[in-house]
Amino acid sequence: MKNHHTVSLLLAVIGLTACQGGLDLRSGDTQFHRLTGGEVILHRDVTISPGHVRAVFQDGVQAHAASEYEPHCEIEVRKLGEAPQTVPAGRYRIGKVRGDIHYVEQPLNRLMLAALGDMTLASDSSSEWYMHAYHMTLHSDAHPETPILICGSAFNYPFHVAYPTLQEMQAALGDYATLKPR
Repeated sequence: MKNHHTVSLLLAVIGLTACQGGLDLRSGDTQFHRLTGGEVILHRDVTISPGHVRAVFQDGVQAHAASEYEPHCEIEVRKLGEAPQTVPAGRYRIGKVRGDIHYVEQPLNRLMLAALGDMTLASDSSSEWYMHAYHMTLHSDAHPETPILICGSAFNYPFHVAYPTLQEMQAALGDYATLKPR
């Protein structure tokens, strides 16, 4: 009987550890190998506002900021400028691609019910949301100051978060740029 309890306890600890670590069943769905060595074709110049280092693209348009509920891409320059900066149109080779996990703590959604207190509406009691993002170093012989292309997924609960698909990244960029994996 003692061994039965020990085995049960061990299985419970392993199960809880897997949940805590956010066991990623989708890890095979990433595009790291296809993106590395690929190409980004920027169809028009992109202007970055003074005092900023990036231009944000979501739903095919250049936006002031990204909504955390949908995938987005950003073109980021390396230095903060006091004047507008332009990333020129052209072909850029994708060099190193790395993954990054962005974290945000969302306030819990609560519904106040008369005489019943409050009730959590989310299916996960966690207030932690994550976004996986690709950071792609771009290279160009024609443009020495090359930008970084960052494409991230929508924020989601740890177990459901995934890197954006090629289709989601292209939809975010719209007709500003074409992403061509190798």
